[in-house]
Amino acid sequence: MKQILIIISVGILLSSCGSKSTASKTDTSNDPQNYVILLDLSDRLINNLNQTDIDTSAVRAVFEKFETAVRMHFVVKSRDKFSIRIIPQKDSNLPINVFENSLTIDLGNYNASEKLIKLNEFKDKLARNIKMLYQQAHLGNKSSDYFGVDIWQYFNEQINTDIKDGCSNHFIVLTDGYFDFENKSRGLNSGNQSTGSRYLMARLKELNWKETAERNKIGIIPVKLKPNVSFIVAGIQAKTDDILESSKLSYLWTKWLIE
Repeated sequence: MKQILIIISVGILLSSCGSKSTASKTDTSNDPQNYVILLDLSDRLINNLNQTDIDTSAVRAVFEKFETAVRMHFVVKSRDKFSIRIIPQKDSNLPINVFENSLTIDLGNYNASEKLIKLNEFKDKLARNIKMLYQQAHLGNKSSDYFGVDIWQYFNEQINTDIKDGCSNHFIVLTDGYFDFENKSRGLNSGNQSTGSRYLMARLKELNWKETAERNKIGIIPVKLKPNVSFIVAGIQAKTDDILESSKLSYLWTKWLIE
């Protein structure tokens, strides 16, 4: 089962993480909860001057949701997991493994007497580790300093290792919604499907773009995902003057995750 919530404003993410949104209905189950935040650290960090603060607030809200789940399951019995995954970016020297290790806690790895101590230690360091991450993720002040993150490759090659069997899996993707790179030759195309949004957007120029997309099966090349996953994709925003661009990106994401 997959549940999908595509939203444009991170403010909605903060409120939905604390309410009974579509993507959080399974939080009251007895299954261990697995919260994964996928970070797009491309030029979206400089296109919005407040992006670091927005992302930090989103991470904090998701962690609070995770902590609530932990306490509902009783800390000493908890097998819940919280992790942040950084989508790789060419030419970035960011030590991804170091940051991902410092931004992950799996309470199933600790005995009953350790769980609360480890949870509090992680919580105390979370804000500082996020701040350090975003400082080192800053590659420059212009878009050409950022190659772009390969979201499709992560979903195709890695995401199933982050989906935990026997858990309720919640993936929160913080991204502007684009699947593109500064090097326009990067990506795979197959008919009306692609791993790049630029290729797809060129086919959605008409006013009846949605009908065109459905009729011609325009979309992102599908990948195989394990079941029992919910998705929140937050932060989608247009880079061009096309007033429908955010709607088109949301459509492509929803169609792709369903497929």
